[in-house]
Amino acid sequence: MGKNKRRKSYYIQSAKRQKRRDSCLGPDMIGFLCMCNGHERECVQESYNLLNEFANELYGKEEFQAQNTPKEAMSDNKDNKEEEKEKSEETKKKEDSESEEDDLDIDAAIKADVSELQKDGDKKERRRRRFQQVECAAKNCIFISTTLENPLELSMKIMDSILETQKQRTKKLLRMIPVQKTCKAFQKDIEGALETLAKSYFEKESKTYCIVSKIRNNSLIKREDLTQSLISVLQGANSENAPDLKTPDVVVNVDVIKNVCCLSILPGYFTPYCKYNLVGIANKNKEQEKEQGENGTDKVKEPEPKVEDVAESEEVVNDETSKSNNQENNEKDTKPEDDEMKEA
Repeated sequence: MGKNKRRKSYYIQSAKRQKRRDSCLGPDMIGFLCMCNGHERECVQESYNLLNEFANELYGKEEFQAQNTPKEAMSDNKDNKEEEKEKSEETKKKEDSESEEDDLDIDAAIKADVSELQKDGDKKERRRRRFQQVECAAKNCIFISTTLENPLELSMKIMDSILETQKQRTKKLLRMIPVQKTCKAFQKDIEGALETLAKSYFEKESKTYCIVSKIRNNSLIKREDLTQSLISVLQGANSENAPDLKTPDVVVNVDVIKNVCCLSILPGYFTPYCKYNLVGIANKNKEQEKEQGENGTDKVKEPEPKVEDVAESEEVVNDETSKSNNQENNEKDTKPEDDEMKEA
């Protein structure tokens, strides 16, 4: 071994690092931001089961090509070797004809490179699953990327079914927020990403809105400055938009996680979807029944006495007062007799 040659473990670790980079949360992604209180592994499993169940109902089953067997891998290697030989022969021919047709060779080379890049991109897209977990560098937060164009449709389907059945579908998974766009966690990038989202929601109709922001593992962005800049963006999309903190038509959800910002525009955030809390939606009717039971129980009213009963009660009171007065007078009369007896 030469002195400058590295060990095999170095290349293995570098390959693992590259895989980690590919599986990390980054800009231009679509997916679901899942929240839990610990037990992240169980939360991932529950989210996979829930998403796949309702996605199969809406879009059909996922068509995913299985990994190649060892025989198929050997055949692929043979095909690759033959392709390399053909490419080498083509390059030799091109080198011979360079003096005659330089311009044509350059165009052909560019087209060949473009076709190879497209093939590599197609292979990567085939390997992508419909739902895939991505590391987001925050505790109790799990990001699941998706190939769906509109994750909001799927999340609305899940929450509507839970509202109808009133059955709790998850234990460890608490909230599932659809993320329509991700960008770098800089104020200018966030404003630009929100402008593209706001066009589809606020151009035709004006709506009331509320901004909900959460910043994790990032000390550069200040919440007040961010909200003011986002308000100006929403007002620029439609001047008739108005903020409403209690019952807004739409909530602009902003989740900043380290160096990435997740954006989404969510209808029905407070009612009826309980901040997109799946457990809260399932227990919504139970909580309402408890509140009605505590506050709605009217006191039992005593029946009002009749006029005859009132007159009789007054006569009884008068008789009792007269008797008490007679007793007091008799006591006063008996006292001087007792005093005379003592003197005698």
